[in-house]
Amino acid sequence: MRLPKLVLKTSNTSLVMESTSLIALASLLLLVQLPHILNLPIWVSLAGSALIGLRVYALKTPHNPNWHWVFSTASITTLAILGALCIKLHYGYFLGRDPCVAFLFLLVSLKFAEYRRSADATLLLGLSCILLLTQYFYSQSMVSAIVTLPAVFALGHALAVLRDPTHPLARKPQLKLVGKLLLQGLPIAAALFILFPRPPSPLWSLPNDAAGQTGLSDTMRPGDIGNLSQSDEVAFRVEFNGPPPAQSDRYWRGPILTQFDGYTWSPDSRQLESYPASEVPGALEYTVMLQPHNQRWLFALDQPVSIPEANGQPAPPSSKSQYASLSVTGQLKARKPITRLTRYTQRSTVSDQFRPAVGPNRSELAYPSNMPRTVELVNSIKAESDSPLDFVQKVMQRFNQLEYYYTLQPGLLGDAPVDEFLFDTRRGFCEHYASAFTLMMRAAGLPARVVTGYLGGEMNDDYMIVRQSDAHAWSEVFIDGMWRRYDPTSAIAPSRVEQGLRNALNQTSEDAFSTLNRFSWGSRLGLAWDSINHDWQRWVVDFNNRSQASLYERFGLPALALWQVTALILGVIALWCLWVLKTPLSQFTRRLPLPDKLWQQFEQRLKLHNIERERHESPQAFVERACRELPHCRAQISAVADPLLLLRFAQLTEQEKEKYVSQIKGELKRLRKALAEKPRYSASNTPTRSSL
Repeated sequence: MRLPKLVLKTSNTSLVMESTSLIALASLLLLVQLPHILNLPIWVSLAGSALIGLRVYALKTPHNPNWHWVFSTASITTLAILGALCIKLHYGYFLGRDPCVAFLFLLVSLKFAEYRRSADATLLLGLSCILLLTQYFYSQSMVSAIVTLPAVFALGHALAVLRDPTHPLARKPQLKLVGKLLLQGLPIAAALFILFPRPPSPLWSLPNDAAGQTGLSDTMRPGDIGNLSQSDEVAFRVEFNGPPPAQSDRYWRGPILTQFDGYTWSPDSRQLESYPASEVPGALEYTVMLQPHNQRWLFALDQPVSIPEANGQPAPPSSKSQYASLSVTGQLKARKPITRLTRYTQRSTVSDQFRPAVGPNRSELAYPSNMPRTVELVNSIKAESDSPLDFVQKVMQRFNQLEYYYTLQPGLLGDAPVDEFLFDTRRGFCEHYASAFTLMMRAAGLPARVVTGYLGGEMNDDYMIVRQSDAHAWSEVFIDGMWRRYDPTSAIAPSRVEQGLRNALNQTSEDAFSTLNRFSWGSRLGLAWDSINHDWQRWVVDFNNRSQASLYERFGLPALALWQVTALILGVIALWCLWVLKTPLSQFTRRLPLPDKLWQQFEQRLKLHNIERERHESPQAFVERACRELPHCRAQISAVADPLLLLRFAQLTEQEKEKYVSQIKGELKRLRKALAEKPRYSASNTPTRSSL
């Protein structure tokens, strides 16, 4: 196949070929580029679309000499270099997911502008397929798959047009043909997807470029969690192997913060690892689908007793995982930042205290000097307390009995934030209360630290959704050789722990929490859509060897060996070939054109009466012989054969075709009745009068 040169040809046939092929390719490229509009800079999208539109517009004036210069190799090369420089300036780097996809986006448009030969068309088809797949670098959701379908249909149409641009059907979208091909290939795709051994992660997945992600930070300042809690984005989803824990026990442990400089909390520099010595009876097992947050920490219920592995399975006890680590503070950390959706299975004990392998360090006793009123208060409460536990309870009672407010609008604090919060404003969010409570414990000589993570979660069918709005901070105090969890927020707003953030804010403050106060129908619709996406993620994107084994167990099938999988796949492909590729075994079931189908019915009627068409016999000769051998049905045979021969061989209008088809169907019925009523005889054994 050799396509005409688009600008230089002058004949009408060449112009038709070039315009048909060019428009088909332009439609394909625009649909391929469409999913990238939200992922790339707006100027990249506009530049790519403008180049495609300019090349199509050039069809209106193919003899304009300016197009030779505009679409010359030198011009296209110059634009490609300028595009690369602009992308480098925009991102600040060039070797990465985003700049490389943006550059490919521009290169495809530039190659289309330079389109002259059939080789260019072949290259554009390949580049469009690659560009279409790059959208899965950003998202593997069901929406991404749906957005891909129009481009797939456009690809099939472009292939049909490039095969024969002069064919009348090349001017019409080949949606029916492409849909048929997709349906024919669906059994093979399903068999390969379900039966083929699964890799541990999707082949198309790439890490995100280094960029800010929504989620908890490794530091905590006043207002950080309050700002994060106004986001309704999903932090992670959880599937429980059994009933989920109660709302008040859903403390999802994240970063552990021990260092405080008077304003900001930060984690401890020591990274000692802890290894579970044995299985803990009664541990709760669950699977977490963690959204990318560009940090290393993983989330687990208090207290994690296993270490997840990269394939989703928990690591055996007393083993060192190559994927994650468990610190002596009870914090899970991945070896690398979480830059894509991560699935891992974890086990935890739901408890508010645990005995560590290593005791507290000196940093967990330090507190700043700009809190004199707080220190004085602590000393007075400590003097009235009988034990550390009694002291902690008195501090919690103070938060509960005095007028403290749980609010997203605490106001600004000055140079002594702890004193101002405890004695002046008395208004704050969870990070204010956790910070003040921890420092009060340290001032009393009790090691303490701040734990950040999430509290709560919303059940949606068989899994739980934990959102950024569930972000929370609490404290841990070391008493009698054990770290004990204390949440001062529960003293001010018990509903925050028992019912969630929305109810706590409605009951304890005047905040208009519009972000979370959604309409009931909107909430139900959102949960239904999230459930669909979760099933897509679970059964399509995250379908791995374990999912494959679970599917076999659900249908009562044994685990298949590799040779059995291979044989089964080959068997499915063989059956598919017999059905789709029109092999000799499928010739009896293939669909015939209507005239051929009617002629076949006509031949079958006569074959029942021992009149079969010979290979060398023409249709007209066959009809004449049938009339001779069945003289009593001559009229019925002619009534069928005459319009049938016209329908098969004459040039007829659509109305004439419909007229003859209707006539032939009626005459076939009359012929069948005539053949059934008369005795079977031929010209060679015509009965005599005496025999009658």
